[in-house]
Amino acid sequence: MKPTVAIVGCGIVGTAIGKLLARAGYHIGGVATKSLETAGRAAKVIGAERFSDCPWGVSRAQVVFIATPDDAIESTCKAIAEHEGFEKNAVVIHCSGALSSDVLSWARQCGATVATLHPLQSFASVDQAEALVPGSFCAVEGDEAALVVVRRLVNDVGGILMEISAEGKTLYHAAAVVASNYLVTLIDLALELEGAAGMPRDVSFRALFPLIKGTLGNIDAMGIPEALTGPIARGDVDTVAAHLKAIEKYAPVLLTIYKTLGLYTVDLGRAKGTLGKEAADKLVGLLGTEEANTEKPEPYDFSLMKEIE
Repeated sequence: MKPTVAIVGCGIVGTAIGKLLARAGYHIGGVATKSLETAGRAAKVIGAERFSDCPWGVSRAQVVFIATPDDAIESTCKAIAEHEGFEKNAVVIHCSGALSSDVLSWARQCGATVATLHPLQSFASVDQAEALVPGSFCAVEGDEAALVVVRRLVNDVGGILMEISAEGKTLYHAAAVVASNYLVTLIDLALELEGAAGMPRDVSFRALFPLIKGTLGNIDAMGIPEALTGPIARGDVDTVAAHLKAIEKYAPVLLTIYKTLGLYTVDLGRAKGTLGKEAADKLVGLLGTEEANTEKPEPYDFSLMKEIE
């Protein structure tokens, strides 16, 4: 028999998780958020039995999701614990990508076990989240007793389980920020450069988007660094020098970020094997500064993260 679930925090992630679990046959005993009106709407969408603007009013369930903003997770957990809102042996889960399960220590003091479950996706709406979670990787960590339940939850909503250590959680989230948020930043950087060349922004985006999709397809098909193309990959020092000269003249505020990305790309070109030492040294000279440190740190121990088949 599947456990009863309560959801505290009715934003996009909390509401989507509620819908997915309800669809998978879980009974959603109650939902809560600061606005009673919002809680009522979420309860209707999810099919929850009860709703409240008081988190400990609905939290007495076998599984409790705290899907509040990151800065409210610990205080919400503490408030529920102080009002004896957790059942003994309940599993308490938060959905933050950056925080470990340690922020749920107040629940442990009530006899609950704790874990985290973070879908590695970008959600703009509840409907999009509901559609994207199945087939997406879900990073989990926490108490082993809680993970037994969490693994089943991930499987039941169609996610791909990926276990990570509490110590690796923040770096895991930083990687997600780079891959998602900074991708948006990089595209905006490209549009700014084309704008400096006199191209309208809407035209630039339509022109660049097929290139972006093609590059992502190459990464998927060939991996990194094999998917790397362009002047640095082929050791075209003159072209990179021309870029720097043009950026310095027409878009000087973007010069530092172009150089920083270029320096990192030199290492990828070396790894691909298409960038020779002489050209690489010249590129480092062009792209570096006196303060620049071109040495990479020791690699992260990725044994802390593993996919569960």
